[in-house]
Amino acid sequence: MDVSEPLGLGPLIASIYEAALDNGRWNAFLAGFAARLDSHAAMIWGHDFSDRSAEIDNSTGSIATFTGIDAQAMADFAEYYCQRNVWMEDPLKHGEGHVVTSSSLFPDDQLKRTEYYADWLRHQDFFYSSAAVVSKREDRSLNVTVVRSERVGIFREEELQVISALMPHLQAAFALHRRLHRLEALSQASMAALETSTFGIILLDHRGRVLHANSLAHGLANRSGLLRFGPADSLRATYAADDNLLQQRLFGALRTGVGATGDGGGALRLRGLEGSQLDAVIAPLPSWASPFGERSSVVVFLSDPGAVIGSLAPMLRAIYGMTPAEARLTEALVNGLTPQEYAERQQVSLHTVRAQFKSAAAKAGTSRQADLVRIVLTGPAVLRWQANGIVPPPTT
Repeated sequence: MDVSEPLGLGPLIASIYEAALDNGRWNAFLAGFAARLDSHAAMIWGHDFSDRSAEIDNSTGSIATFTGIDAQAMADFAEYYCQRNVWMEDPLKHGEGHVVTSSSLFPDDQLKRTEYYADWLRHQDFFYSSAAVVSKREDRSLNVTVVRSERVGIFREEELQVISALMPHLQAAFALHRRLHRLEALSQASMAALETSTFGIILLDHRGRVLHANSLAHGLANRSGLLRFGPADSLRATYAADDNLLQQRLFGALRTGVGATGDGGGALRLRGLEGSQLDAVIAPLPSWASPFGERSSVVVFLSDPGAVIGSLAPMLRAIYGMTPAEARLTEALVNGLTPQEYAERQQVSLHTVRAQFKSAAAKAGTSRQADLVRIVLTGPAVLRWQANGIVPPPTT
């Protein structure tokens, strides 16, 4: 059936998809939907058949809303009268994708003898109802309902055809809403987690463009004067020699992140003419990583080498089973030291350091230095370390 021309539903269908992208537009759709069906009220609402409760507002990210009904009356419905709703007594009559009418759910000639009608429907001048059961999962249904007065009469077959024609669009729009809501929640949680990190964190997409940088990353870049966010969302080092090395590291990580051959990033220390320093650890992200609905391919961790981070060693030993020596080495790498620098500080051979690294990395599930640092920076050791109140001193 062609639903857009014979039934003239084009604008109404368009308003469904507009509302799917902007939750605030569902009321406009409902107003048009009710007018088309000669009804003076409509609602999108959820019903739980297990306890006969109703979801009638979108305060928790739900799609539920209503138009043409007094707000207090809807509050009374959610609090009490939804449990007296005689149209929702038999869950078997509410199949997903079906259009139902009040007359098919409960006898019209008995309706006026019910508490539901006498104390709620009558005061809203409601008698007839029709609904699209857009989804039903176990005991819960999500419905788009129109209601009208007894004077208007029962819903005619051509009106029910309108609801049937809108059904697939409503189902697609509700599914889109759920997906967008999950992505938004994930994005907000991801950004909140990045903001609590004690490292500057920059995420880049598969083209090397900056997707997101937490506040500390911006602060470290500005205070050091060694890193800048350039045009077209690029990430650049201030000095040419540093920038050449940075771009090489980024390119290698980008190729590794998308599954091509690359050196996987690495670490570098940026140095300024007046003694400022900034450590950057660059690591590829797996190709499926997309916490913001975008394709994140590379992460850059920034830290001030002059800011000493509280000891992670106890956490590394407890979580990854590292030995004291392996934990000390891993912590040093996280703090920006190279294996050679660490060997010189500890007065041990580079061979010994490499053996310790190999064992420590294996316990963390990797074999690469950049990956080990990334795992530690994003893993439970750092989270527990922060939860215990250990924070680095302010960077200068």
